[in-house]
Amino acid sequence: MGPGDGALNTPRWLRGIWLIPLAFLLVALVVPLVMLVTRTWSGDGLRILADASTWQITSLATAQAALSTALSLLIGLPIASVVSRYSFRGRAFAQALVTVPFVMPTVVVAMAFRTLLGSSLPQGFAIVVLAHAYVNLAVVVRIVGAQWAQHDDRYLRAARSLGASRLTAFRTITLQFLRPSIISSAVVVFIFSFTSLGIIVLLGDSSTRTLESQILRRTSVLLDFPTAAALALLQLALISAVIALGAAASRQRGRQKPVRAALLPLPRGLGSRATLRLIAIAAGLIVLLPVLALLIASLRSDSGFTLQWWRSLGSVDAGTTRIGSPLASLMQSLRFALLTGVVAAIIGGCAAIAVLAHRWGRLVALFAIIPLGISAATLGLGMLLAFGRPPFDLRATGLLIPLAHSLVAVPLVVAVMAPALRGINPRIQDVAATLGARPTRAFFTAYGPTLRTVTIAAGGLACAVSLGEFGAASFLARTGAPTVPLQIVRLVSRPGELSTGVAAVMSVILIALTLALVLGVDRLGRRGNGLRTSH
Repeated sequence: MGPGDGALNTPRWLRGIWLIPLAFLLVALVVPLVMLVTRTWSGDGLRILADASTWQITSLATAQAALSTALSLLIGLPIASVVSRYSFRGRAFAQALVTVPFVMPTVVVAMAFRTLLGSSLPQGFAIVVLAHAYVNLAVVVRIVGAQWAQHDDRYLRAARSLGASRLTAFRTITLQFLRPSIISSAVVVFIFSFTSLGIIVLLGDSSTRTLESQILRRTSVLLDFPTAAALALLQLALISAVIALGAAASRQRGRQKPVRAALLPLPRGLGSRATLRLIAIAAGLIVLLPVLALLIASLRSDSGFTLQWWRSLGSVDAGTTRIGSPLASLMQSLRFALLTGVVAAIIGGCAAIAVLAHRWGRLVALFAIIPLGISAATLGLGMLLAFGRPPFDLRATGLLIPLAHSLVAVPLVVAVMAPALRGINPRIQDVAATLGARPTRAFFTAYGPTLRTVTIAAGGLACAVSLGEFGAASFLARTGAPTVPLQIVRLVSRPGELSTGVAAVMSVILIALTLALVLGVDRLGRRGNGLRTSH
């Protein structure tokens, strides 16, 4: 049985499972986007697209995203070369460590940079570019490193033996082989930097405005929904153009085939060996310094080390300014994360299973990936317009944020589950059927063990996404029930040592929770690989 063939052994009830994710996406994605388009086709919505200030902001955001991408590549490519190609003690730890900034919520990254560089580097363009390069470092290392690990060094040695210099051989052989992955990682980093919100809110100034931040301002401050909708659609069009250009530019024209190359030993030369070790150490320092600065800030006051900020999690209200309980916002985020994990695992799991069960499954799975290319603020605004007012007012139910977070997380769930399920040998199901098992029993005999493991792993990943998500929540959260990222932004914007200290504490807690979930997902993923190998 091939994927999507709808073979006789597939349980009849599974052949319609593709309707579940399709219905969810139509309600949670298509309806909000239709509402955005409807709101844009008005005089105010169309006028903003012709306004010079709109294109000035777009130019600023483009320049910022381009520099952030360039810096990410400049730092990430040497690290990718070391951790993906060479065997050395601590390699696995270094590879995992580089992933830490990417799984950290952007609001926490911004808070870490404020703590580390706030006194010596003013807010603005430079610190925003640094923060974006930091958080997207793992994108370059993971995407480029995965292809670099499959590079056949025999081509390089052949070029050197024919007289090519080291630089010429790298430029004409290695760089050409890596070009698709470099372009792909650059596109991802550019989009993340272009649509950034949390880092812009905490670290930016007038020189770092983005369309995302303007959408938030138009919605929450000016209540100008037609203009916000027009800006959201403009941003969506620009992102789509970048993705299309990246896809066209990353087409591999060369004939070099990837191979599963073994890890190389460290070079014998002292200079080369020292350089590689220096790159690995520098990667660790780059990742750890902002995190350590945040941890120290959560334990330090002007008078020395203290636990006062941790004891203040119950409430930081003082004077006439009420900001609510940080502990209550933590519990709120955990509830949203749990609900998001369940919903995203079910919807994404159904989409992944549909690839195996029905010919329409692959199209539905591709449809489920679309939210990955839409900014969280655009999704949040669309949901606010669609479900934040009668006759479908869901604001009082507390479901809007989990719904938006589930939509953001479903593409990741599909990306985790679909390859795992497609890696199972379908003959196991056929064998079980020939031995007398009914279709449902045969299906779960083949796919059940892996399905259970990857569903839990994907649900944990969705929980991690929900805990750190800021863009959609900034539109949808009620004033009295903020999530942890929103509470951190509120605390940072309030003067006083207490507010800053408690914000640092909440950031440390968010890092710990997110890393625990990601490490759990990684462990379950390795277990899932073991199950597939045993099959």
